Amino acid sequence: MYTKGAKRSMSESDKSKTELQKTETSPERSSSQTNGESFTDIINTIADRIDPVIKIIITFAERSLKENESEARFRVNMAWIAVVVIFVIVGVAGALTYFGKIDGSTFGFLLGLIVGYMLTFIRDSIKKPSEE
Repeated sequence: MYTKGAKRSMSESDKSKTELQKTETSPERSSSQTNGESFTDIINTIADRIDPVIKIIITFAERSLKENESEARFRVNMAWIAVVVIFVIVGVAGALTYFGKIDGSTFGFLLGLIVGYMLTFIRDSIKKPSEE
């Protein structure tokens, strides 16, 4: 075992001689080093070839996310349009019933149709018809 002073006094040529002796005595090391280098070459080649596939997957995921966001915005806009149309229909029918132009039973029938439509619309927005 070396002491601190002995380690410091070891010259560069002594270190290189020791390393040379180690590699000469163990030929398995040199073959494992070449195997290690070829293994890293294989890994680097695989990484280079998989990079375009990863880019395609990322692009597909981003487009899918944008499509889902636009579909959600479309559904919200359609829901607001449906709400406005329903309020207009109920308002006009209520005014016509108030002024005696249509019968009260007709107004009740119209409200029943609209409630049924709203329930169907809500069901379809929660669970798509294709999932049934």
